[in-house]
Formats: sequence, C-alpha cells, structure tokens
Amino acid sequence: MSAPSPKYLCPHCQKASRLPEPVPKEGKFQLTCAHCKEKVILNFSDYRFEILQVVPKEPVVSNSAQSFQSFKIPTESIEKPNFSKENLESKSKPFWERKVVFEREPEVRTYKPKPLKQRLSGVNSGRGKSQRFSYLKLTFTVTSICLFLFILGFSYFVAGVLATKKEVPLYLESLSKNIPTKILDRNGQMVSEIFQKRTSTLRLQDYPEDMISILLNIEDQKFFFHGGIDYSAILRAFFKNVVNLSYKQGASTITQQLARIILDDRRKSLNRKWREAQLAFALESVLTKEQILETYMNHVYLGHGAFGFGEGVKFYFQKNPMELSKEEMVLLASLPSAPNKYSPLKNPEDSYTRVRAILQMFRNRGIYPNLDRDKFVSFYHNLSTRSPNETVFGSRQDIAPYVTEHVRGILSSLEGDKNIYESGGYTVETTLDRGAQELIGPMVREYLNRNRKSGKIQKKRVRLKPESPMDLAFRQKMEEVSILNEMVWNPDSLESEKDTSSVQAAIVGIQPNTGQVLFLHGGEEFNSQNQFNRATQMRRQTGSSIKAVLYASAIDAGVIQSGTRILDAPLYYRGGGGKEWAPENLGGSFDGEISLRTALVKSKNTAAVQVAERLGSAGIERYFTKYFFPNDVEKKARYRGDLSLALGTLEISPLEMASAFTGFVNQGTVKRPYLIQRIKNAKGVVLYEVGGTDEFKLKLPPERQVIRPDTAEVMVSLLRDSGRASGVRSGGYAGDLIGKTGTTNDYKDAWFVGARPDLALAVWIGYDNPKFGMGPSGLGGAVAAPLWGEIVSSIDKKNIIPKIQFSQPVYAKPYKICSLTGKQAGTNCPVATELYLSDYPPEGICTEDHKATHSENKDLMKGLY
Repeated sequence: MSAPSPKYLCPHCQKASRLPEPVPKEGKFQLTCAHCKEKVILNFSDYRFEILQVVPKEPVVSNSAQSFQSFKIPTESIEKPNFSKENLESKSKPFWERKVVFEREPEVRTYKPKPLKQRLSGVNSGRGKSQRFSYLKLTFTVTSICLFLFILGFSYFVAGVLATKKEVPLYLESLSKNIPTKILDRNGQMVSEIFQKRTSTLRLQDYPEDMISILLNIEDQKFFFHGGIDYSAILRAFFKNVVNLSYKQGASTITQQLARIILDDRRKSLNRKWREAQLAFALESVLTKEQILETYMNHVYLGHGAFGFGEGVKFYFQKNPMELSKEEMVLLASLPSAPNKYSPLKNPEDSYTRVRAILQMFRNRGIYPNLDRDKFVSFYHNLSTRSPNETVFGSRQDIAPYVTEHVRGILSSLEGDKNIYESGGYTVETTLDRGAQELIGPMVREYLNRNRKSGKIQKKRVRLKPESPMDLAFRQKMEEVSILNEMVWNPDSLESEKDTSSVQAAIVGIQPNTGQVLFLHGGEEFNSQNQFNRATQMRRQTGSSIKAVLYASAIDAGVIQSGTRILDAPLYYRGGGGKEWAPENLGGSFDGEISLRTALVKSKNTAAVQVAERLGSAGIERYFTKYFFPNDVEKKARYRGDLSLALGTLEISPLEMASAFTGFVNQGTVKRPYLIQRIKNAKGVVLYEVGGTDEFKLKLPPERQVIRPDTAEVMVSLLRDSGRASGVRSGGYAGDLIGKTGTTNDYKDAWFVGARPDLALAVWIGYDNPKFGMGPSGLGGAVAAPLWGEIVSSIDKKNIIPKIQFSQPVYAKPYKICSLTGKQAGTNCPVATELYLSDYPPEGICTEDHKATHSENKDLMKGLY
C-alpha cells in the first residue's frame, strides 16, 4: 500500500503541486513542473524524496540523467479537507510545514565576461552613442519612477493592512449584529425568535465535509493555499473578460467575499477593491483558515432573507445540514455568487443553468461523478409550489407570539434607543414550559371555531346606550396598542353592528409557589391586526369568579364561617339620589336558606351581596387592597367600593385573577407573577435578572400574605365543590381542582379561574368590543370551564407539568355541624363536616326541632315569593 501523495514545491517557480499516485518507493526520477515546465532530479527512498539536482533551463543531458525515469505532475482539483477537531490545528499551517520539508540547493552560476573587443565595439560611433545614452537615461528614469511609485503604493497598502488588522475584532463584532434573539423555556428549549435578519450561528463541524468541499470547489478551489488573494485566478479572469469584452468571470476568494460582507459595500470601485484586499490580508493574518470559512458560511447571503448556510438549509429544504443530499448541497452552494438571480424559487431556469455549469465543471475535474440530474429536476418541481416572494420571516419559529411581543417590549425598555434587532444575539431565559405552551395556540383556535360553528358562541349586540367609561377605556387601550404595533384603528368599528372582530380567548397559567408563568396566550390567533395581549394588558369585569376572593376575605375576617347559612331571597336597595338596585341570580330563581357552600357552588348573587354587607365597606377595601391594589395610585384609579363589587364589576386582568387564586393553594401567600428569569446580550453579559423588577407593571410587592393559612385551607374545601360543578368535566378533565366560574351582564365575559397545588389557570372568553355578547349560551360554565378542562387534561395526559395532590389541612380544624343550622351538630341533626378557623369555631350546639323548622321555612319562602 503506497503512502499518501506529498506536496512538491518547484524551486523554479515556487508553486506547489501534488506528486502523482502511486508515489515511487525507491529510485531516481526526473520531474517536470506542471506550471513552469522546468525540471529537477529527485531521489526517492521509502516514499520520501530529496532534490539531487536542479536542471538548468537549457540542460546538457548526461548519460546518467538519461537513465532516470521521467514524469509530469498533473493538476488536480482541490483535496477534500478533513475538518475533524483533531485536524483543525494542523490544517491552519502552510502545507510545506505539515509533512515534507526540503531545502532548495542554490544553483551555482559562473560569470564569464565578454571579450574586450566586443565590449568596446561601437564606442566611437558618435550619434549611436548619444542616442543609446538617451534611451538608457529615459529607461532608467521611467523605471525609477515606476519603482518609486510601486514602493510608495506597496508601503501605503501594507500600512493599511496593518491598520486594518487592528480593526478586525471590531469588524467581527459587527457581524454579531442582527443575529436572532432566542427566547428559551425553563428547560432551555427554543420557544421563539426575534429578528430582522436571519443569520446562521453554526460551527464549522456542524456542516458536512462534502458540503464544504463542494463549496470550495465552486467558490475558491485554492482556499487553503493562498494568502487571501488568488493572483492566478485574477489573471485568468482578466484575460477571459477582455476576450469576451464583458464581465464573464470573477476572481474573488472566500476571504475577499468575507471582507466584502464585513464592509457591506457593493459599489464597483477601485477604492472598494483596495479596502477589500487590505481587509482580506488582515483577516488571513488574524484568523485561521477554518475561522474564515466558518464565518463566511454563517454570513453569506443565500436569498429570501437567509444569511448563512444554516438558515439556507432550513429555508429551502426544512432540514438540518447533516441531512442534506449532495445534490441539495450543490444547489445551495450555487447561490452565493448571485442569490437573487439563481434563486430556485424566483428564477428556476437561471438556477438550473448555473447547476448544470457546476456539474460540467465537476466532470472536468473528475470529482463527484455520481450526482443525479433527476434529483435536481425533482427539487425544482417541489420548489415550484412555493411562492417566489416567500422569505424566512414567514417561516419563523414562534409557538408563543404573545410572549414574544412581551419580551420585545422588555428588551426595548432595557436598551433604550438601541435597535434590539441590530444589536441582536440576546438570550432570554423564561419560566415557560414549552410542552404546555405549544398546546395552547392550536387548542384555543380549534375550540373557538368549534363553538362558533355549533352556535354555542354567537355575536349579539347588547347595548345601544352612549359609551360608558369602560367603553372609553377599552377604546383608549386598543388605540395605544394599535400605535405600538403600527396598526390602523377605525373608531367607527365600535359603533357598527357589522364589527368583524372575532371572539377572543385569554389564557394564563402560573406556578402557585413561585409566581412563574408557565404558559400564556393573549387572543384567538396572533397576526398583524391582532397583537393585543388580553392575558396581561386587558382588564374586564370578572363576574362571579371574584366571589372566591370575597368569601375568603369574609372568612378571614371572621364575619362568616364555612357552615354559615344565608337566606337566598330577593334583595332591594335604594341609595342616595334615587338610585335603586336589586341584584338578581342567574336564571331568576331563589332557594331560601342555604349553606355558604351551596351559595358558592350555585353562584348566588344575593348571597354574595349579603356576605359583602357583613364584611362592610372597610373590610372589603382592606382585603381588595391586599389582593389587587397595594399601590395607592393604582387603587385610586381602579377601586370602586360599592356592593356591586361583590358581583364582579371591578375590571381585573386574567393574569391578576390567576395570581389571586394561587393564594388558596399556597397557604394564603401570593407571589408576584413573572415570566422572564434572565436576559443576556450577545457577549453573555446579564442585562436583566428576576428580582425586584415588577415585570408586568402590576405595582405589587414580590410577595404578600393576603389571607391566613387556615383561611386558605377552608377556601380549598369550599372551592373544590365549586370547581367540580363548573363544567370542566365536559372538557375532559376528571381530576381534583378548585375553581369558580364567572359570567357578566349580557354574556359579554365568560370566566373560569381554577387551581391545583401545581397550577393556577385563568380562562377568559369574549369579544374585544364590549357592545357585543356571546348569546345566552355564553356562560362561564358552558364556554370557559370546558376550555380550562381541555387544556389541563391535555397537559396531564402528556405529563408536561408534574402533578401535585392537595394536602390534608394542617391549620384549619374540622367540625361536625348541623347541615340545617350551621351550628355544631346535636344528637338529632343531619351532620356535615366543615373546616373552621382555629379561633372562629361554630356558634354553639344545635338544639332545634328540624322537622318543625323545615315546614316553617316553606311557609316563609311562600310569603317571600
């Protein structure tokens, strides 16, 4: 088996060639250089060689020399480089330092002066002497000027190279601009990207060797042998262009192309070429060949917004580089010279012409003979189904578009006037769970479409009155969002019954013990006309879902207990200024005296108003301040202390409602919600870290105790029945939960807020325009609760979020009570078990005759109705 062919450096022309295969093991050979046709005599010993004699240009062939074997070195295509990690260091050295080192023996030449007569001939020729002297003088002068100008230009060029060499780090840093910003979930998985320019970030080892070899054979065959500029290619291109009287061939090396990318100057001028050459030499002196090639492959433009082969592979073939066929590699490698002209989407004929020329070149060089032309035809056929105007922006990965917009706003606030797209390269670590997040968007879209088609969700105009403060606030918010997103808002749409806006849904899930947002979705489907994040930016009336907070406040204050009985009967209030108010139950029915648990399960409005009365305006204000409005300015702007608050007339965001419910499963403690854990710039510098920052501008402290731990345990007991009766079962959920539905007047808002120890989730469904409702089926239990059930059951089936069971009560005390009076059960009482606060036990022992009491209650209810 012969040794690999070493490189041979001609002592005449100093150009490198490869010895032919097989390499002789022993013997003397006369070798002719393939470039200058000059000869040397080599002696081979054990496949290694040394130069015995440099044959003069007009050699006298001796008998011994004639006995030598003679051969010529053929020119070959570039050797396919091996980019394995262990070869990277050796590849960066010049080839003459790698395997074979030999010294050129100096050629000895003797000086033989001409005869004196010959040297003196013509000395006295008179006129000839003067004319010859003039020519010599002119030649010397011109030569001196040219030499001076050459030295001056060369010195200026070298000085420019040295100056440019110092700027190379800054130039390379500029390439990091416009690198996509990555948004990662809690496990480091990609959630979405933010970019204006899609740039590849792969390492050289991430590309197949065949892809690199194909690219070098097309763009720069001598890449590993030149110092930045290929002079032979320049001469070859010059003569070809002169012969054709037009620009037919370029001669830019990959290093020069990288310099052009860095300079971002496409003008055809000598100054640009001069600067490009200086930067090419500077790059070669600072970077290794592998670093130059990697940088080039990550930043060369391949059309349709894709910068770098990594992005080009994804855009054209939806693969990663290692999955490409050689035919696909050729198609990609054909693009750098003219990405728009040779785009297989825009100009398939020009592209195929370019590919055929490459295949012909490969055949001439004897490389890649097995490329299949039929596969190229298949590629063009498949690509013909795609739009010529398609770009990488239409294929961006984003499973959480509303989160992306939120992150974009945070980045802009951190960087001030800096363009976050141009800076690029940020890494945003979030609390999201990708597995849960990617379920939400498609599930919401499919659920809303299904309910619209079935007629469960309709679009009904519900009000012809002048705009209320809530309408005005809604319009103002939407106008702000439209300005931020460069949308055009038509205020007349608020007045038109032909409003084309779709029903929307807001979803937000929070981890109760940390406040981390696990998933978030702000509307039906994110697009240029629908970017308003309803989960965090919208505030709507909550309906009966607020009753959980109201009951918890009253129990915590000791004004009611879980066994308290309430009379469900019509109520009538007359306030100052002749204002009248009569709260009604949904459906208009009344059940008489009922337990607090039943009142919560059936969502009785009359019971909620009575609880609010017992708590009093001061108590309501104190607890709602702790829950929602610790900030005085926020409280003054949003809080309204009247009894209608018990029915959910305050405007609260889905994020705030989900956060409030975390207190029930977290021993009465509420952690401020947050989504972003850390933001690093392209250099790895931490710009943002969770801590004292109020990410969602809720004006809340990092942590607050809203109710006592034993109150939280009592509420879990009460809300378990409420959650089970809510409608989540029709969504496929069969597990344990706490929750409360909510429906506002005219069915404008449907809510379900539920929680488990591992998850608190708020679901809101409705129309943006408050002049439209969803029809009589648009109830929280019929519309919002089933979607909650579908989401959580899907999460559980995929084991996305570790499920935590409810624990047994530790702080609250269980009591056996009379289910008819709420007192401690007597000997003849129907018994129920309820939890009570440690310092608020049941009031005494029941001693009533329950049969008589039951008949009296019937008579009383007849009188009331």
